[in-house]
Amino acid sequence: MSVTRNELIAALEEYYRSCGLRPERAPDGTVRARGFGGATWIGLPVAAEDVDDAGFEARLVELGAQRMPTGELCPLELLPAPDCAERLYAILERVGLGEHGNVQLYTAA
Repeated sequence: MSVTRNELIAALEEYYRSCGLRPERAPDGTVRARGFGGATWIGLPVAAEDVDDAGFEARLVELGAQRMPTGELCPLELLPAPDCAERLYAILERVGLGEHGNVQLYTAA
């Protein structure tokens, strides 16, 4: 089953709403949700064309390093389409984000 970027975005938005947060689509293609104490969650929908993009690894590193005003790393939650989840996991390992506590990888239905 193919999952579109819009479906991934909608799933992230619904997830954040179910957590009591108000998601917002950011110009960079992420879904941002601000919570208690200024905490900011960054949700990134990932499609196959993203993992094929030459600049994608650098983008992940940049997103994984973003900090809240209080200095803590923003939680980065990745929602890949099923056809690229394995490749995304390999990229996270290669760039050193596989072990970061602020990076979570979810699976799309």
